Amino acid sequence: RSEMAAAMLLLASGLPLAQCKAMYPSIFIQLAGNATDGNATETEDEEALGPQPFNIRHAVGNFAAYEREHPGFASGIGIWMAVGFGLFVVGWVMLLFSEIKAVLVCRDQDFRKKMKDLKYMMPASAGIAELERRESLMMRPRAYLTVGGLMLMYIGLSCIVYPLCDVLDVVGLPAAPCLLLVIFGSFFVAFCVATFWMFVCWSCTRPWAALVFLLISLSGSLLLPTGNLLLVLLWTLLAFVGGSWYFKWLPDQYDISNEERPVWVQDVGHITVSCSPEEWEDANATAWSNLVDDVQSVIPGSVSGKKDEAKTK
Repeated sequence: RSEMAAAMLLLASGLPLAQCKAMYPSIFIQLAGNATDGNATETEDEEALGPQPFNIRHAVGNFAAYEREHPGFASGIGIWMAVGFGLFVVGWVMLLFSEIKAVLVCRDQDFRKKMKDLKYMMPASAGIAELERRESLMMRPRAYLTVGGLMLMYIGLSCIVYPLCDVLDVVGLPAAPCLLLVIFGSFFVAFCVATFWMFVCWSCTRPWAALVFLLISLSGSLLLPTGNLLLVLLWTLLAFVGGSWYFKWLPDQYDISNEERPVWVQDVGHITVSCSPEEWEDANATAWSNLVDDVQSVIPGSVSGKKDEAKTK
């Protein structure tokens, strides 16, 4: 005890630690052994107690310490989120452009059908065949733009959610559920967002079909936050099977039997994607041509704008 007290006094007086260790080596060896035994005891106690509950203050401290050690961590998260948001917006614009174009074409077709039913227009009227050919050409890239927009929204949401996995790993939470959220959750969220905006686009032209889109979107938005995999898979099955039955099979049956459709049976056109490179190239060229024509039609003094003014006059 006297040696330990002397060593403490020397340290308190400002003597370097190395000199104190040289003068009293046995004291410092004993202190090191006690510290090792204490750490071992604490470790054994933690193992006996099992995994500790999540502590938000401890998690915030771990995250702050990790950020100090890795200065580029926060900027990396920002880059991921910025890229994801950009891809999501591009996909959203593609989806809206495609569906609004389809809505306008369907509105023109509905108007002509109404005029024919009221005997104000003959089926073989001049220019109708050419107009229908142009409309068919305009609708050709619709499937690729809609599906491509959905996939870009999915990739964008995945990029936004992906940094969350790194954050969970830093704060000490399991990151495996986050990977499932990135892979599957992002797709389901993108699908719900896409069906909601399709409801908005078609609500005035095809109200019953728009309600089906809204039902799919709302039901998915309510089930996804539960995290119940069985419910999500069941919703996926019902959404795809029910949508195929309402939008594809039911209208085709009435067309085959030449029966008049009930008012609640409404289609929104066929959305079929081909794997042929020629079809992709042709759809891309048509989509670009449609975009250029639409932009030129609203620009004063453009060639397309002058043609539209001449037609109006």
